[in-house]
Amino acid sequence: MLRRTAVLIFLAGFFCTACAFAQTTIIRKIEVKGNINIPDTPVLEAIGMRPGDDFSSSRLREDLRSIYKMGYFLDASVEVEEFEDGLKLIFSLKEKPDVGEIKFEGRKSVWESTLKDALDIKKGDTCACDEVRLKQNERKILDIYEERGFPFTAVTHEIETKKDAANIKFTIKEGRRVKIDEMNFLGNRAYNSKQLLAKMQVKPGKWYSERKLEEDIDKLADFYRSEGYILIGIDPPDAAYRAPSAAYPEKEKAKEKFVIDIKLHEGTRIKVDRIQIKGNSIFTEKEVRDSLSTKEKVIFNQSKFIEDMRNLQGKYAEKGYILCRIVPLTDIQEESGIISIIVDIQEEELVYIEKIKITGNAITKDKVVRRELTVREGEVFNTQKIIRSRQKIYNLGFFEEVDISTEPGSEKGKMLLVVTVKEKRTGMVSFGAGYNSLDGLLGYLEYSQNNFLGLGQFLSLKWEFGAQKQNIEASFTEPWFLDTPTSIGVDIFHTIRERTEYYYTEKRVGGALKVGRLITDYDKIYMQYKYENVEVYNVGDSASQDVKDQAGTNVTSSMAFSYVRDTRDNIFDATQGIYLNISERLAGGILGGGNNFHSPTMDFSTYSKLFGLKWLVLAFHMRAGIIDSFGASADVPVYEKFYGGGADTIRGYPERCLPQDATGGKSLLYTNTEIRFPIPGTEGLLKGIVFFDMGNLWKDTEINLNTLKKSAGFGIRINTPVGTIRFDFGYRFSSAGNYIAADRWEPHFSIGQLF
Repeated sequence: MLRRTAVLIFLAGFFCTACAFAQTTIIRKIEVKGNINIPDTPVLEAIGMRPGDDFSSSRLREDLRSIYKMGYFLDASVEVEEFEDGLKLIFSLKEKPDVGEIKFEGRKSVWESTLKDALDIKKGDTCACDEVRLKQNERKILDIYEERGFPFTAVTHEIETKKDAANIKFTIKEGRRVKIDEMNFLGNRAYNSKQLLAKMQVKPGKWYSERKLEEDIDKLADFYRSEGYILIGIDPPDAAYRAPSAAYPEKEKAKEKFVIDIKLHEGTRIKVDRIQIKGNSIFTEKEVRDSLSTKEKVIFNQSKFIEDMRNLQGKYAEKGYILCRIVPLTDIQEESGIISIIVDIQEEELVYIEKIKITGNAITKDKVVRRELTVREGEVFNTQKIIRSRQKIYNLGFFEEVDISTEPGSEKGKMLLVVTVKEKRTGMVSFGAGYNSLDGLLGYLEYSQNNFLGLGQFLSLKWEFGAQKQNIEASFTEPWFLDTPTSIGVDIFHTIRERTEYYYTEKRVGGALKVGRLITDYDKIYMQYKYENVEVYNVGDSASQDVKDQAGTNVTSSMAFSYVRDTRDNIFDATQGIYLNISERLAGGILGGGNNFHSPTMDFSTYSKLFGLKWLVLAFHMRAGIIDSFGASADVPVYEKFYGGGADTIRGYPERCLPQDATGGKSLLYTNTEIRFPIPGTEGLLKGIVFFDMGNLWKDTEINLNTLKKSAGFGIRINTPVGTIRFDFGYRFSSAGNYIAADRWEPHFSIGQLF
């Protein structure tokens, strides 16, 4: 196939060279033919030459390669014709067949659905069937079998083309399933076999996997090097079935064992004798030495030393010396067991950002991306600022991918910064039905747009309707008012909610005006004025006296002031950083209205990687607050008090069951601790958590730490276009009001992260 294309490229180049002697070689027209499922537009975009360009045989070769790289075509050739005092290029294409039925022959030990899920080709895929891709999918099948202990599996494929589709049959010869009976380490003196085996995935009693064994050999070598044995050598492992003796009878073949022998050549343990620093002028020798974890007269750790060199490179890059080269020169004296190191620093010149280019943003305006950058054109290159810029752009929530790269500038010491983004869908119209334990069955219709008009504005319109809740709300936020780091927003709402658990109905109508201002890269202040008319009616005879006292209509006029510090690396799925929100809300007094109260609250969250693992995250959240009346108000309205229990506070306890024996509380304190981890094989779609919650709410403003409620459990997080869906199962360690202690497991369902 490739040979034929190469010939066609040559002939096309030869033909057009001949044409050049007869007339102009200006390209007047470009046509595409032979494509059935793939439109002309993406093909024409892949072709670099355009009408009006001079013909170039080298560019033609590149264009044919570009068409091949699209992955849709088995063959591509070009014809050249005279056309309107110039040339017409006709690209003739032959599409790959669509994928038809996919079948597996010889499969016995693995579910067919498991194999199909592993393939990256599916029935109905357009122009997706070719030999290279099918070979790659053979490898995927082999990987599944190897994971399950079938190292001798063989896979082949056949293609049967019918009309425009290709039926694919994978033939599988599973071979013998292999369980490891014995593992032997040979030549190990520094560490015994038990210590080495603890470093490995492959162990006696487990299914054999050649890939995992190769990974384990690399881990063993890294372990030895981190302990100073940098000259470690490990022979290719000998893995095979072994007979009890050389002459063991045929009838005793069942007794043969699968044995793995691993032979090591440990070498001498190496200590650091001397470290010399050479070529430094930006940082003093002391500053360089202090940045290194590798010290003289200690055991040499190769992985730490490599990390030291990387960190030193980063230290220079933060100052703008991104062309700096760190060259470690080592002299190992095996007999003496020492290593001498020269750190040769070639600083080069300071680099400036000449220009910043934004690419990939078809909808989002350039300025929306640029205003998130912490670096500017003309500034010295700073890697830390660039990392932070990438975080801020990604945290906008408009992009699936954000990449920042460099290109050479117009002269030495200057570079272009290229910000490449891949946009995702930010607008959504949704409708349907849902259920939660607080509001029961709900229907909803919603339009939301996080990037309205490509300007980064937020717009939301929502209607919820059900037996216990009727809600209409609208919200709009401009994050950069007049192109300054000042946000303004407005909310309006009309909500009717049946509070069946408290025997009354509540109607709230009102709105809010919000203003925020960025004061540093991590800190922001907010101010919000909220006005709402609240009516409490349909009060039942069983309602508490607090509810009966609130019957009728009242107005709440309030102002809230907040300070927020947010250093999270990813606001949607943080792995490090903190979030702090300190707020004070004041209602009544000089603001008017019939309710007078104030409420200081604090939210604090922190995130860190457990054991240095990127995928294992420890997350902690604490919320504390008090609300109290003043002036003419004898008490805080029941609809402004705190309520706890449920998916968003203390899991394991039913919604709004806390505080016990009271209609709402005046003080709250609770913590949530989670360990978060990805679920293998789901490509980031699913995450698991285990959690421990603790806290309570109290009907008065005094917090009693002796009455804290505790719960523990597990949950699943599903990443979807509408947000994170949470399923949690909590076990409460004590009873909660009318909820008896015997039935302590409580399921929770919610949308959006808890913290």
